[in-house]
Amino acid sequence: MPFETKFVTLGTAGGPTPKPHRMPPAHALVHEGGTILVDCGEGAFQQLSRAGFDLRKVSDLFISHHHFDHIGSLFACLGLNMMMHRDRPMNIYGPSGTSEIVQHLITACDIPQSVGYGVPGQVLPHPRDFVVCRDISPGEGVVIDDVRVSCCENTHYRPEAELGQEGPVSLSYRFDTPDRSILFTGDTGPCRGVDSLAAGVDLLVGEILDIEVVMSGIRHRSPNMPAEGLAKMEHHMTLHHLTPEALGEMATQAGASEVLAVHIPFYTRSDEEEAAYIRRINGRFGGRARFAEDLAAY
Repeated sequence: MPFETKFVTLGTAGGPTPKPHRMPPAHALVHEGGTILVDCGEGAFQQLSRAGFDLRKVSDLFISHHHFDHIGSLFACLGLNMMMHRDRPMNIYGPSGTSEIVQHLITACDIPQSVGYGVPGQVLPHPRDFVVCRDISPGEGVVIDDVRVSCCENTHYRPEAELGQEGPVSLSYRFDTPDRSILFTGDTGPCRGVDSLAAGVDLLVGEILDIEVVMSGIRHRSPNMPAEGLAKMEHHMTLHHLTPEALGEMATQAGASEVLAVHIPFYTRSDEEEAAYIRRINGRFGGRARFAEDLAAY
């Protein structure tokens, strides 16, 4: 029986450089009470429109971390709602530092708000009047209508032994709705905390990275990068991202029913390549595994 709750992948690319066939990370959790945005990379609101959603009816946005490919449309979130005369709160949640970023963007709206449409006497609402931003800590929960949201710190920024220390935080989110549970890893490496947060989920939405392919691309685009820099980059990729095998292992440890791969950083695509990655995931996971497509609902 199909689930009523849907996870719509607005943008499925990964990494800071533009991809010719996928948009940057952004997703929409569609539930009985409304629509929740999960990350908002560049072009998120154009994609939201293409998927058939009205920005003005979206009231909640969760940010996983502050790498630019995940927050590139934050300013657009404020400005477009302003231009469309938003008359309800826009709630933004994210790890420590989110409120600071949003406050600076709100200030940056001063001039566009004062300019408005150039119609004498017309006044646009200012984002400071409708944006409500909250920094959330690992382990905190949020309830939105019929959705319970929980989170944990992951290993995108630091190894597991150093979680909880001062510094930037990257979060993974779990969304429990009346008919379905969905775990969004965000960017992370292998992490027992994420395994635990994902326990028994119906759908595990996880990033995927092929270290050899990505490093080959880095060497090609940056032929003068010192060997030490290349070694550090490869070390980061290994510890702070998920290979197909690691994604499959995470799903198995969590007891997930299904895996959906997102944050796909490749510059080319083919059915054969994607099928090969699915086989690598299924080498560690016995359930259904799929590659996400932009503007698809799962």
